[in-house]
Amino acid sequence: MILFVLIITIGGILLVAGLAREVPIRRRIVLVAVATGLFLLGAAIGFELGRIAGLYGGSVTPPPASGIDETSSAEDASTEGPAAIRMHEVADPSLPLEARERSALRDTGMTQVAMPFGVLLAADERMPPAYVEQAAAVLAEMLDQDLDGEADDPALVELLSDRSTAWLAMPVDDEDWERRQLPRLERVLGYDIVIPSWWLDPVPDGPDRHGRAVIVEEIHHFITQFGLSRLHPGIFGVDDWTSVIARETRRARCDFWQHPENDCPGRPAEHPGDCSDPNCDVVEFYQQVVVMRAGMEPGWLGIGFPETAEELESRLGDGIKAAIDDPDLHQLRRPLGFDYPVAGSSPAR
Repeated sequence: MILFVLIITIGGILLVAGLAREVPIRRRIVLVAVATGLFLLGAAIGFELGRIAGLYGGSVTPPPASGIDETSSAEDASTEGPAAIRMHEVADPSLPLEARERSALRDTGMTQVAMPFGVLLAADERMPPAYVEQAAAVLAEMLDQDLDGEADDPALVELLSDRSTAWLAMPVDDEDWERRQLPRLERVLGYDIVIPSWWLDPVPDGPDRHGRAVIVEEIHHFITQFGLSRLHPGIFGVDDWTSVIARETRRARCDFWQHPENDCPGRPAEHPGDCSDPNCDVVEFYQQVVVMRAGMEPGWLGIGFPETAEELESRLGDGIKAAIDDPDLHQLRRPLGFDYPVAGSSPAR
């Protein structure tokens, strides 16, 4: 703007000088020509300055305030948490069950149903609903550890949702389960991983620390044996002793790990049974390792198993620690919150 004023001023002075009679005619002609050129240059500069001011110098009216900016909206969305897992009565037509599966569950009284991410969990109608809801919440949280409402590993969920291979059951009567319920269910469903009341020891106030530990253990067994072992057999395989976790189990056996149903030199089994095959021994050992490293307390400890996470860390090999810590493998690395939302309890019967 200063340049524009200066040019116009000089042009005006030259024009006045050019029109003065005492100035020779030839010089007047030159002065008038120069003044005219300066006026034209000044006009061009003034026009351009005005155009620029119109583009960039004008006021901009802000949009109406919404009260929430984009950043806070994103943060709020991330803290809203996942949608609630719904509990269903087995007759609910919205459940993605085959007719024969629905009939078998109904006929055996396994009528409290949840299917987090399509994975079947069915409980006896006599099981306290609070325990069924807690199991559904634990299953959902283990599969969605970042709590964004989406399964962390869709390929893992696809394997676990294959009901013809395995499912989660919550029976309440050992004799009724073995004699009546299981034989009927085995005709249409795969292997049953049970979270039974005779292990849970239900209390009126809902799952206590013991009950939660049982739920975590059995669901972790289910995920390892029927999901991880099939998805990553070289790391989590339990069919033989060649995987990373199987080799670690064998290395720890009779050193800092002994299942109470297995013998060790000079230290016989404490309970009847046999858990010496990898599909039992590895699954049991790995659950205790993961749970303790995640900052939780296993429901029980193997004979000789470290009692603190620090001691356990010093005993474990690098291979198994690397597998657990690999974020792409989605292993449990922090304590569960036990508060994944669950809604719509089965109606009273």
